[in-house]
Amino acid sequence: MNLSGQQKAPDYFREKQPATVSAPSEIAQNLKVADENAAFKYDESARNIVAQKSVLAYIVKSALDEYAAYTVQEIAERFIEGEPELRKVAVHQDHPDRQDDPGMMSGDDKIEGKPTADKSQRDGTVYFDIRFIAVLPSDGSRIEILINCEIQNNDTPGYPIPKRGIYYTARMISSQRGTIFKNQEYGKIKKCVSIWLCEDTADARSDTINRYSFTEECLRGDFREAKKDYDLMTVVVLRLGRKGEESEDNAIRLLSKMFSANLSYEDKLEALQNEFKIRVSREMSEEVQSMCNLSEGVYHKGYDSGISAGKMEQAKETAYELRDMGLPDEKIARAVKVSMDMLQEWFAEREALLVK
Repeated sequence: MNLSGQQKAPDYFREKQPATVSAPSEIAQNLKVADENAAFKYDESARNIVAQKSVLAYIVKSALDEYAAYTVQEIAERFIEGEPELRKVAVHQDHPDRQDDPGMMSGDDKIEGKPTADKSQRDGTVYFDIRFIAVLPSDGSRIEILINCEIQNNDTPGYPIPKRGIYYTARMISSQRGTIFKNQEYGKIKKCVSIWLCEDTADARSDTINRYSFTEECLRGDFREAKKDYDLMTVVVLRLGRKGEESEDNAIRLLSKMFSANLSYEDKLEALQNEFKIRVSREMSEEVQSMCNLSEGVYHKGYDSGISAGKMEQAKETAYELRDMGLPDEKIARAVKVSMDMLQEWFAEREALLVK
């Protein structure tokens, strides 16, 4: 059964309803607007926290073998360069990048290789959440890699996350043409890494890290290429969740606690400062408080136990209306404050009743 947000209610169901049902209720409309505003603010605070070099250092250490032997402090101070950019560069080639102040010069054009041709101004532009440059530890020449870090509300968005990650790394490579390399200078291509942080993950998949990359197979003979000449695309998926709060992996545990609906603002600050030895600035403290204050943080986690029977029925009806309006399931779950699993159970119950 297809549970995508684009699915229409069966014709025989709609025909049985009063004509007024086609018009969305005021509560559904208000929930939709409130959800979009809260989601935007929550996601913005989440990106600002993850984009801290001290936090990125934990992620990089867990995700990439090249940095495993170094401390998070060394990674933050020696290997992560410049300031991470947040939602500035468009993912799709024909979408526009965000424009900075026209009076300011961009200091990263030469390194980042942003494409400037064949871009059409259009709505719905998708941007890389966080992008930054890291230097690979090496004894020889300087080697840079481009890293993209994406925050995903859950790990079952309706498509395979590894496939989207591969697309993102491919775009990061193709965008290097014209600045980092020209014509046949393919040897200058920089390695690209896309790291996906999945907040709301079922316990069966929580506290896991999966990595996908190119490998070489010698089908005949003993000749081997240098790894640096083909190891150019890597996708890493970190699945957080409730189990992640007790993980033995520091990055999983840190992120799971930051996105947890169970922990208070004070608990999160204590973990940052004492457990992970991160100096919390006023700005970072405000972002943590913002995430805790926004009910969106609870929506993401989907703890359904606090919903009364009466409110549950109202939430169901609202969920049905929002789906008939074409809102994606992920946004519906946030709007009515339930998990994706419970929402899918509701829709399955609805379908079962319709076929009787």
